[in-house]
Amino acid sequence: MFRLNKFNTFKGISSQMVRKYAQDTKQEAVNFVRDRTANPLNPSTWTHLNAAQVLDMYFQACSMKYLHPSLPVQKHLEYHNEVELEQLQRIAPEIGFDTNYLTTLYNNGVLSEALTEVINESLSDSRDITHVYSPGALEQFEKIRSDRHYFRIKAHELPLLVEKRVSYEHRSDEEYPLKFIFSNALNDKTSKMNASCRVEFIVKNLKLDEDVKHVVRLLAGEHYNIKKDTVSISSGLFNTGVQNASYLKEKVQTLVQSAKENLNEFKDIPLDVKEVEEIKAEKTLKEEKLSLERNFPKEWAQSADHVEKRLDPRPLMKTYYEQMKHLERLQHTFSSQ
Repeated sequence: MFRLNKFNTFKGISSQMVRKYAQDTKQEAVNFVRDRTANPLNPSTWTHLNAAQVLDMYFQACSMKYLHPSLPVQKHLEYHNEVELEQLQRIAPEIGFDTNYLTTLYNNGVLSEALTEVINESLSDSRDITHVYSPGALEQFEKIRSDRHYFRIKAHELPLLVEKRVSYEHRSDEEYPLKFIFSNALNDKTSKMNASCRVEFIVKNLKLDEDVKHVVRLLAGEHYNIKKDTVSISSGLFNTGVQNASYLKEKVQTLVQSAKENLNEFKDIPLDVKEVEEIKAEKTLKEEKLSLERNFPKEWAQSADHVEKRLDPRPLMKTYYEQMKHLERLQHTFSSQ
């Protein structure tokens, strides 16, 4: 059975005729009267009905066949009635359907869906959705759509993943020495930090000879941490973290290959083991200061007689202000003359 998604793409449907019929039906909806003498399951009683009444009988028949207890859920799609088809073919030009095309839809069991979608599309509001709803309502609709999307995943897809679960096995550093670390700024998806990546590995975990490991430490240069025996390299050249991770993997492979090729030249060079002086903790500095105050040598201490007395600046400042006032008086005197 074939399915249809956009029925207006077929040549058998006239969009203008369907729209005109839908508008006429919408205007005459108040005057529509259902014929009680016609039986939805007996199409021979539809001969005197107009197009709107025939469609009403057909949709009633589809609902009754769908809900019939003796028919399976999908069995009504295979239901065929020549008299019913003749009545539908009679109104086909009036509703904008080609007769042959309507027959094809009926034989494939999708006529009711085609009629419903075409008529609903014709009756729908032709205005843009941004003109119908406010920005706040559109934002709320998008939030509801996103929530429903994840609710459907939770209800229908997550239970299927239970069949594919695998028990966790910890990967040893010796078997997987490379450790890739990705950045993730959740509050800003456009941040370049999300694309950066860093690779770390412990040199002693590499499955190499000791001489090759020594050369790897030398060639790593400032990327090598002698305290942890690790090499750390970061990259942010590309737009995605996967690209940067692939680039770093090639860098590590190039580093190891260079160490193997230049083994004889660098294996005799010793490694600079001079460590950076550690910053002492604040508690240690306080203890040293207290210890210095307690154990200060007595012979270094001077008596009060050897200490020079500090000069009191207040008399000097008083003399300075008096001189400034005297100069101001002199200037005023000469200027008045």
